[in-house]
Amino acid sequence: MTLLRNNNLPLPQIQIICGKAGIGKTHRIKTAYNDHNTSCVSINDKLNLSSLISTLLSLESKTSSNQLSIYFNISIHANFKQLNHAFFSLFVCNSLNDLTSGLTFSPSKEKSWKFIVEVPYTDKYNTTIKTNFDRILPILSIISSNNFEEVTDENYKLFIGDEEKLMATFLKAYEDQTIDQFLIQDPFGNEKPVHFDPLTDHNECRSYIYNCIEKYAPELPRNKIFELSFTKFLYRRFRFFTGFHFCLNMTTERLGSTAMKQMIYEAKHLTQISFLSSDYPRIYLVYDPAFSLHILHNSWDAVPLTLQALFRYHDPQKRPEYGDKNYFITCLSWLMDIPYTLFERIMIEANFILTENFTYKLFHVHERKLTKLALIIEGETGVGKTFLLKFYSLLLNANVANSKLEDNPAPKILERTSRWLLTHIIRGIRENQPNLLNLFLQEIQPVLLSFEHTGEDDPTNHRLLSEIEKSLLSSDYKHDILQSIWATFIGIAHENANDVAKKILVELHEFVTSFVSEYPLIQPSTQLLNLLEKSFLPTVETSIRIFNEFLTQTSIKPLFYRLLLHPGITEEQIKDFMFPISKLAEQIPKIELVVFFDEVNTSSCLGLFKEMFMDGTLHGTNLPKNIFFTAAINPSINPNDGSQKQAKDGFQVHRLDYIVHELPQSLNSLKVSYGILDPNTLKDYVKQKIAKFTVTSTGDSTKKLPLIKYVQEKFTQCILEAHRFCEQRLGIPFCVY
Repeated sequence: MTLLRNNNLPLPQIQIICGKAGIGKTHRIKTAYNDHNTSCVSINDKLNLSSLISTLLSLESKTSSNQLSIYFNISIHANFKQLNHAFFSLFVCNSLNDLTSGLTFSPSKEKSWKFIVEVPYTDKYNTTIKTNFDRILPILSIISSNNFEEVTDENYKLFIGDEEKLMATFLKAYEDQTIDQFLIQDPFGNEKPVHFDPLTDHNECRSYIYNCIEKYAPELPRNKIFELSFTKFLYRRFRFFTGFHFCLNMTTERLGSTAMKQMIYEAKHLTQISFLSSDYPRIYLVYDPAFSLHILHNSWDAVPLTLQALFRYHDPQKRPEYGDKNYFITCLSWLMDIPYTLFERIMIEANFILTENFTYKLFHVHERKLTKLALIIEGETGVGKTFLLKFYSLLLNANVANSKLEDNPAPKILERTSRWLLTHIIRGIRENQPNLLNLFLQEIQPVLLSFEHTGEDDPTNHRLLSEIEKSLLSSDYKHDILQSIWATFIGIAHENANDVAKKILVELHEFVTSFVSEYPLIQPSTQLLNLLEKSFLPTVETSIRIFNEFLTQTSIKPLFYRLLLHPGITEEQIKDFMFPISKLAEQIPKIELVVFFDEVNTSSCLGLFKEMFMDGTLHGTNLPKNIFFTAAINPSINPNDGSQKQAKDGFQVHRLDYIVHELPQSLNSLKVSYGILDPNTLKDYVKQKIAKFTVTSTGDSTKKLPLIKYVQEKFTQCILEAHRFCEQRLGIPFCVY
C-alpha cells in the first residue's frame, strides 16, 4: 500500500463481503451494491485469465460512465493460489497479464474502478469468518482490511416482499385465533367474504415468520437457504387463504386453523424430506390452480380426524365421480392442472409405472419446482432418478403440448401442415379452379381407399371433398396421406395450370421457411435447410422433397436435457451445453425446461453449479427463470469402512464406493436422498410392469392378450428372487430397477 502511495497511484476500491454459507451474501450484494454498470465475474474451480481480462477490457471500453464496478463471485472450490497471484497483479502491480493469449489489462486512470468481492466460507475448518478470509485471500486481507463487511442473521435479516407480507398476515390471524371465520351475509343479502387486513411493517412480518419457524420447525437448520425453502413452501400453501374455497366458506368449522396446522407441518417436512426410508409423510393437502382443496393419502384411516372433518369424514377417492380411477393420478393431475385422461395417456406412452413411492416423489419434485429452488437427488445408481425427471418434464408441459393450435408454441407439424393444405390447396382452388379440383379428386381417390364416386350427374365428388376438408381440419391424416395430397396436386397443377403451380410452389417455400423460423422448438434437418436455401422457386420434384423432408425428418427439440458429468468435463463444455437451452427458454417463456446434471459430484466444476443453482447466473449472466435445475449425486461412502462393504448374510459386495467431491455447503441444502425401493414398492412396481406384458393370440396373430394371472405371479416371483440374489452378491448399485 505504501508503494502505491509513494508512486501516486490511486488505491483500489475494494468492498469485501463475507459470511457463512447460505447466509445471503449474494442477495446482499445484488440488492445493496449492484447497479446497471456492475458486471459479474464468477470464479469457480479454474481461473480463466483470458476470459477475465476480456471482460475487464470490454467493460472499460463499452461503459460511458466514469464509475465502473465489477463483482467477483468466488467459489469455495476456486484455485486460491492462482487467484491470489491474479489479485496481486491487478491490485498491487496495477496490471493483469495472460501469457497464453497475450492479453493485458491495466485500469484506466480516467475512470474509477470499484471491485466487490464475495468471499466463500466453509465451516469444515471451524474458523471465524475473518480468519477464513485471511487464510484464503491474504492479499485482499492486507490491502482492503478497512472495507470488510460480514453478513450475519442480525444485520441481514429475512427479506420481506409481498409473499412474506401475505404469510405474516395469516400467521398473525392464526396466532390471534381469528383464522376460523365465515363469510358473513347481512339481512339485505350482501355478502362479506373472509378478509384480514394485510401486514405491512417489515419487522412485524419478519417477527411472525421467525416465530413460526422457532415454534413449529425448531429442528430446521438455521440458514437463509432453509429459511427461504420453508417460506416458499409455506407461501404456496397460504395462497389457499386468498381463494374462494376459504374466503367464501360458510359451513366448514375450523377450516382455517386445521388447514394452517397441516400446511406448516407439510412445509417443514418438504424442506428437509428424505426418501431413504419408508417413513416419509404421506398425507398432504393438494390444491388446484384456483386453490380448491383435495387430499393426497395412502390410507384414509391414517388421516387425522381434524383433516377428515374438512372433507365431511368421507374419503374423497370413494366419490362416485372418481369411479375406478387411479387415486394417485387423480391427485397429481389435480396438483399439476392436467386432465386425468391426458396424464394417463402420457404415462402409458412413456411406459411409466406409477407406484406409491413414485407418486410422492413426483409430488415433491413439483412442489420444489414451484418454489423456484433447484433439486439435487442423492441416490444409488438405478433407483429411477433420470426416468422420473424425464417423465415429470412431459407432465410439466402437457397442457402446452396438447392445447389448441392458436397461440401455442408447440410446433404440431402435422396439424399445422394439414391446415395449410386445407386453406391454400383445397379451399384455394375450389372456387377459382374447379377443373383442377376435379382432376385432383380423381387422382387422390384411389389413395383414400374408402371412397368411391357414384354420382353420375355430379362431376365433382362432393362427398370425397367434404371428407378431405373434414379430415384436414381435424388433423386425421398421417404424414403419408399428406405427402400424397401434395404430390398429387402439384403434379396435376404443373401439367394443367402452370401459373397456379408456380404460385403454390412459392407459397410452400414460404410456409416451410417461416415455420422453421417461427417455432424455436423444431429442429429441421440439414437436408431440409439446404433444399430451402438453394431454391426459392423449387421445381415440382424439389418441392416434393421439401414437403416430405419437412414432414418426416423435422424433429422436436426436447424439454428435458441431461448431461452426464465426469472428472474431465470443463466449465466451457457446461457453458456450451447450457447456451442453446438458455436461448430456447428465452424464446419460449411459456414452456418449462428441465435440466438434469447426472453424477454432478464427480465433476470438479462444483462452483459453477452453485452459481447456476443458487444465484441463477452462468459466468455472471442471468439465466431464464423457466429453467428447472435438477441434479443427481452418488452417495459419498467411506471406502475404508469395512462394515459398508458387507452385504446381507455376509456376502462380499462387488463395489459400493464412489469417487466423488464434497458439495458446497449451499448446495447441500438442496439435497434430497432417494433410497433403494423397499420390498413392497419393488413388488408393486414389478407386478404393474408385468401386467403390461402381452402375448400374441394363437388364433389371431393381430390380437394381443395379457399374460394369465398365474404366469404374472410366477414371473413376478422369479424377478424378485433374481433381484434379491444380485443385491446380496453384487451389491445395491448393480440392481437396476
